[in-house]
Amino acid sequence: MGFFSAITLIKISFTMAAVLGLSLVAERISARAAGVLAGFPHGIAIVLYFIGIEQGVEFSAEAARFAIAGLSANVVLAYVYARLAHWQVLSASIGALAAFLGVAFLLKLIAPGPGLAALLTLLTAASIWVILQKTQAEDHSKKPKVKPSEMLLRAVFAALIVVLITGGAALVGPGWAGLLAGFPVVTFPLLVIIHARHGAVPIRAIVRHYPFGLLSLLVFTLTVSWGFSALGVGLGTLLGLAAALVFLIAASFLKTRIEMK
Repeated sequence: MGFFSAITLIKISFTMAAVLGLSLVAERISARAAGVLAGFPHGIAIVLYFIGIEQGVEFSAEAARFAIAGLSANVVLAYVYARLAHWQVLSASIGALAAFLGVAFLLKLIAPGPGLAALLTLLTAASIWVILQKTQAEDHSKKPKVKPSEMLLRAVFAALIVVLITGGAALVGPGWAGLLAGFPVVTFPLLVIIHARHGAVPIRAIVRHYPFGLLSLLVFTLTVSWGFSALGVGLGTLLGLAAALVFLIAASFLKTRIEMK
């Protein structure tokens, strides 16, 4: 098996495992847990890691710096999808994708540094979180069984996105590669297929908690934007994942304590 075929198979395997896990959480545990876990750096870690493997450390480090800003487009996509969830799946998907690309295009023109990029992402996530908290919460306690064919479709959908982004990185350069790395590789297929099967209610329930979970992606991208150059792609990715996990556990604990008061 050639190098290209082997690495593509690994990309597909990693992505499919992430999607299947998140899908089970969404339908078997709770929409809130799925929304928070959607913020763990599954997809962006896979994308940036393989960009580094294929394009080199400095390319991936520059892409990671743009990915910090790309998270703004990520949370906008989720919000727009939730707002359009009363539409048909195709229309909602096109609208959300257009919103992502529009924000990404503006960010590419601005080309913010890591500090400004992080600030923009924080402000965007905070604003959307405030807006979502003002909407009426909807109960979605029903947890239907997951069909194996649907789980496979979600995983294949996400794996295709990863292969396209990483495969096109050299053509678009580190700026666009980083912004596209911010695309919700794992969450977007989840939104599309849950929307198709269960309608708008679970979509709004998941996205309601999405900005909070997205903060761990910001921790990850900030960490690897330094870690790739200092430690290499492998150790830099592990450090980023560890930082994101610590943040997510601590933030979830604090959030639960606050809500209990």
